[in-house]
Amino acid sequence: MKTKGMDYPLLAVTMILVSFGLLMVFSSSYYYAMEMNVDKLHFFLADLRWIALGTVMMLIASVVPYRVYRKVAVPLFLIGLVLLVYVLFGGTIVNNAKRWIYIGGQGFLPAEMAKFTSILFFAYSLEKTHEKLNDPVILGIYLLFIAGQAALIMLQPNMSTAMTLAGILMLMLFVAGLKWLYVLIMGAAAGGAGYLLIRHESYRLERFIAFTDPIKYQTDESWQVLQSLYALGTGGVFGVGIGMSTQNKLYIPEPQNDFILATVGEEMGLIGTAGLLILFLILIYRCVKITMNAPDYFSFMLGTGVTGMIALQVVMNFAVATSSMPATGVTLPLISYGGTSLLIMMTSIGIMLNISKHSNHTDSR
Repeated sequence: MKTKGMDYPLLAVTMILVSFGLLMVFSSSYYYAMEMNVDKLHFFLADLRWIALGTVMMLIASVVPYRVYRKVAVPLFLIGLVLLVYVLFGGTIVNNAKRWIYIGGQGFLPAEMAKFTSILFFAYSLEKTHEKLNDPVILGIYLLFIAGQAALIMLQPNMSTAMTLAGILMLMLFVAGLKWLYVLIMGAAAGGAGYLLIRHESYRLERFIAFTDPIKYQTDESWQVLQSLYALGTGGVFGVGIGMSTQNKLYIPEPQNDFILATVGEEMGLIGTAGLLILFLILIYRCVKITMNAPDYFSFMLGTGVTGMIALQVVMNFAVATSSMPATGVTLPLISYGGTSLLIMMTSIGIMLNISKHSNHTDSR
């Protein structure tokens, strides 16, 4: 098939976002780094290294034909599954959760890799079975895959990532042609499972109760989200200026991570926050366009999974930072500090760039 030029707007907005993220990581972490008795550039330099590696991986993925991933989808999925099991026994405990595997002093999160490998596997499998997807047996097998992956991640424990992965894969099933009746049944089942999981662990229940009345729990469970709201409110329309945030000076724990949007809102105001949201909307729009013009079913489903992963994490992160949903540990794609997440995201965007080279603009799908 004749190739076309890659989607340069997608490449451009991706690099703008990671550059902006690097700036925000520095602004939100330098004071925290000094408090942790490390160099004030510690998180900035680490993020810069991950961005450099992520850029290389993105460019490689944009060159490697997307069809190659069809051949390695099953082995990569099995590797991801093995790592999810291994981390439960050989992982490192950080903040009372066993989510990290360290090799040569460098840690990575198998759950983040599992998102990517699961998307690849579902794209490969749905290409072969989408016409039979509503068969109860076929659908049941897919649901077992989703439940099994989510259960392994829950055991770490990491409910937010389990929810994200399940949401991405459910979206792929829906786009593949899952009947609305099954969607409603599975939605109700997911809601019931979420309720039971929240009730099962006291810290999850406390976090949910705090979400319903954050002021009452402002000194403990609601502390982080209230500091985020204070930051967003303090920023006003134009913000207080880069590096001038008050809330990230030890009020927000690890401000360079999940709640980095609070620093964006305080330092750059409503205009900066809205601008960031617009950039994400452009990113998602370009991914949707590439997906809709994908040359075959495998790339169509692969694009669906990657687009869903980005969109779902953006929505969840913005919702948590604005207290529109209970606090979770979902990072803001391409912005938050976090090597594994950044590497997976940039590699995934590289695959989207490669698909864009083969886009079929006459496709009526």
